[in-house]
Amino acid sequence: MKGSNKIRAFTLIEIMVATVIMVILSGLIIQISNEVLKLWNRSSGKLSAGAEARLAMDIIASDLESIIVKNDGGEWFRAENDNLKKPSKSETVSLRFFTIIKNKVFDTSGNEIPGNIAAVAYNLDFSSPVDGSYRGDKTFILYRMEVDPETTYYDLLNRESRDSLPNKRSISWGKGNLIKGQNGSNYLVSNIVDFAIDFYVEDDGRKDTPTQYFEKSVKNPNRSVIYGGENATIGPLSRVEHYQKPLSYADVKLTVLSDEGIDMMRHINKRPETPEEVIRLHSDVFIRRIYFKTKPF
Repeated sequence: MKGSNKIRAFTLIEIMVATVIMVILSGLIIQISNEVLKLWNRSSGKLSAGAEARLAMDIIASDLESIIVKNDGGEWFRAENDNLKKPSKSETVSLRFFTIIKNKVFDTSGNEIPGNIAAVAYNLDFSSPVDGSYRGDKTFILYRMEVDPETTYYDLLNRESRDSLPNKRSISWGKGNLIKGQNGSNYLVSNIVDFAIDFYVEDDGRKDTPTQYFEKSVKNPNRSVIYGGENATIGPLSRVEHYQKPLSYADVKLTVLSDEGIDMMRHINKRPETPEEVIRLHSDVFIRRIYFKTKPF
């Protein structure tokens, strides 16, 4: 009896079932990969923004720890509360002050410039990270301007220039010292949606007087911390007795929005979320206490 060789092959139904299973598995793998990629992009964006914020906080701390104030009747320090109205009502503070810089400064010939006091200004804005303009894709940018010691000494430290330091609406300090810099060159850090500072004066030993500075009313909705000059709110020239003390320390808060949150803010008019919801869901907050090491003289 002759044996017969039977060839086993897949039926059409088996091939179709296997194909369906492969399509389902491929779809699941692609979906999982997309979710992992989205999570990675969100995480890496938040880590990058957080690293920048920590670096900016170090610079802010170094500047504030070394501020210079004198009791000569002129204005030495000005911090004014403000709010960015678009795309969100973000809290911010503009700063104008003098500080001791630690790095040596040289002129174009390589000669060391005498003096180590520089005028420094901070402003938060919602503008283009490329050129500082209000065109194109904008983001929240914290700008820092530092005027060289020579210009600071000859132009900004003289008594006439310190009757009142530039206010929060000023775009420059002195001649040609643009706070945002040429084409936004004074960019310090982006994605900062909220830049706030609480100031505290030295304790006078009395339990019934506050150390935290706060001044707010219907006529004056914003707080201004000004040391020296006719408008002084802190220090010996302040009109309020328990604020006639030197600054002791400050709590600095940086609220950092993720790249995803920034993209939402750029198209907030077309989205169902409010700006406040975007900030709450897509931001991290960094807080540091900074002590004022130099005392008035």
